[in-house]
Amino acid sequence: MATDTVTIHLPDDLYRRLERLAALTKQPLEGLIVKTLSSSMPPLPDDLSPTTRDALQAQESLSDDELWRLMRAIFPEDQYTRLSDLREQRRGGTLPLEEQAELDQLQDAADLLMLQKAYAAVLLKWRGHRLPPFPATA
Repeated sequence: MATDTVTIHLPDDLYRRLERLAALTKQPLEGLIVKTLSSSMPPLPDDLSPTTRDALQAQESLSDDELWRLMRAIFPEDQYTRLSDLREQRRGGTLPLEEQAELDQLQDAADLLMLQKAYAAVLLKWRGHRLPPFPATA
């Protein structure tokens, strides 16, 4: 694994906390810092399929208002109804082969929207916004 060297200036209190945590966990300070940074970074779309990756990366240049709108987007009701009907037909074993492609397309669109909404939330959070709590489900 290739490594790069970066010099950062830490406030004294943060440095002391990191030193103490490294001692408590019996880890080298550098390893603790790398682990802490790695675990606190959001996943990026780099490892996804090209279509999904491109759709998510396009969001990175959106304004905060556009990201809020995307985060609150809903799958069109008519497409959701059709998706539900096709899923039910497939569960019942009565989905005609020609409609399987339509089901796949609708499912891909629904999945992409869900990923876009989640990535919009990640971007907003990393831009310093406070996100609303998720509604409770029954």
